[in-house]
Amino acid sequence: MSLAENICLNRGTTGGNLILPEFAELAHHAGFAGADVDLAWGVQHGAAALRDLYAKHGLKYGGWGLPFDWRTDSGTVEGLAVLEKQARLAAELGIDSCCTWLLPSSDFPLHQNWHIHIQRLSPIAKVLAGHGLRFGLEFVAPYHLRRKWKHEFIFTPMAMLELAADVGSNCGLLIDCFHLHAAGEPMSVMGLIPAEKIVLVHLNDAPAGAMDSIEDGKRLLPGEGAIDLKGFFAGLSATGYDGPISVEVFSDALRAMPPADAATKAWAATQRVFTAMKSQ
Repeated sequence: MSLAENICLNRGTTGGNLILPEFAELAHHAGFAGADVDLAWGVQHGAAALRDLYAKHGLKYGGWGLPFDWRTDSGTVEGLAVLEKQARLAAELGIDSCCTWLLPSSDFPLHQNWHIHIQRLSPIAKVLAGHGLRFGLEFVAPYHLRRKWKHEFIFTPMAMLELAADVGSNCGLLIDCFHLHAAGEPMSVMGLIPAEKIVLVHLNDAPAGAMDSIEDGKRLLPGEGAIDLKGFFAGLSATGYDGPISVEVFSDALRAMPPADAATKAWAATQRVFTAMKSQ
């Protein structure tokens, strides 16, 4: 199967305020093969309703996020209970793409911050493992975030894999090509990551310029920037990964557009990337 057949729409690109049926319809009409999933909606309406919704639009399941903020102690116990319900439903439907992101700096020294993350993330990984699901950790790499707090933390894929191993055997990566680029990593590093350790992939692009000028909230549509997407997909193919690839573009310009226009624009840009790669 071609990776192009796994492209999903992400709410960060457009449609963030839509309820899931509206978001799924938005993704379908724009041409996307899939859409990221709202497991809270699924728990509320049932597995059959979620399955039928995606089947109705011929969509694949994309990624999904945690139902609580694990970075604070408040609400963790209740959040894990909600996650248990969502994980049970995700396992029934085969939606093995739960992920979260980690900040690349902290006021805590690296060693202490490492253990804080293990303490907070391991219970989440355990809940997911109980249902045969994986847990993806996203490394975040822009320089301005690596310097926002006193101590730098993890911002590369191989270092994040080390932390993932300490969090749980079912823990792997969410790989965003924007962060791989911002980290200054060669795209060939993808080939070093086992497919089973890639839980989800994010696709977008970054403006040209010095690495320390790249800002997390200012992204471009795929093919409109400086990221070596051909190398990225070559590396991704080398891993054997065949899961969802979510188009996540944080852009004020897209947010200002009607969701249908923004989604169509995002899909057209993605199509151009794959068309160009085929002709090369």
